Formats: sequence, structure tokens, C-alpha cells
Amino acid sequence: MKVLIGYASGYGSTKSYAEIVGEELRGAGHEVDVVDAREAGELEGYDHVIIGGSLRAGNWLGHARKLAKRALKAGKANSVFICCMAATSDEGRRQLDEQTLPKLRSKLPELAWDQAGLFPGMRNMDQYGFPIRGIMRKMAEKAGDENPEEPKDYRDFELARRWARELAGKLA
Repeated sequence: MKVLIGYASGYGSTKSYAEIVGEELRGAGHEVDVVDAREAGELEGYDHVIIGGSLRAGNWLGHARKLAKRALKAGKANSVFICCMAATSDEGRRQLDEQTLPKLRSKLPELAWDQAGLFPGMRNMDQYGFPIRGIMRKMAEKAGDENPEEPKDYRDFELARRWARELAGKLA
């Protein structure tokens, strides 16, 4: 099966997950292209489109939404994964399940949200501009982090590999 993984990454976490998912799917025998969602060309040669996107203030990055709409318009089977800092805690995952995912579902109900991968990201304080830096600091403080200005890598590549292996079985 030929698969396109289009990702929308603000600071690199989503891109790294897209690459991991691509590796796993290739290992399962699928032909996979991993590209920035802004650079995704024609979709007609693909059997399945995976859209990965970061969240900002509960919203999927715009180029993830645009690729998703193109995939739906083209009638492509799809899968979705989300990368966000809320996925670093049980409370955050609950909030994603109860508030954020229903909001995203209401905007693009045809996407495969029920099987979405939810992956934690990184805190790259030195890369953030003024508003994002403040939001990220407040999130870290709320989570009880004693060093909210310190960069932290919460990525869980094994979680992404398990999700991709499960998906690979469904694509076969």
C-alpha cells in the first residue's frame, strides 16, 4: 500500500513522530512518503493519507487542516495523529479526550479521530516567541514543574511505534 504521511510541525516534535511512523510502516512493507503538509503534492497516487499535526490553543495547525480537507475531498482513507504538550499527563489526556478531540471532530467529522494517535511533545523555550513562551511557562507551572523555563523532551517514540504497528496491521 502506498501511504503519504503529511505533518504540520511547529517546533519539530510532530515531524519526528511522522518519521518514526514512516519507519514502522516501511518495515511492515508499505511504500511511504513523509512530507511537510505544506509541501504535499497530488494525492491521487496514494492509497492512505496520514495527517499529523501539532495543537496550538486546542486547534490543529492550519496546514494539517488543509491537507486533511484535501484528503477528504479526494476520497482518501485516512489516519490522524496529534502531538501536544497536554498529552504529557493523565489530566491532559483526559482534557484532550473530553474537550479537544470533540472540537476537532466537529470541524472535520469524516477523519478517523476514533483511532487518533496522541503523542506528547517537547518544550523548547528558546525557540518560542513571546506569547507561546508565556503559555508554555504557565502550562509547566500548572503541571508542577520546578524548572518551567528549562527545555524538556516528553516525546514517547515507543508509543508512536506501537500506534504505527497497529495501523500497519489495519492497512494490510
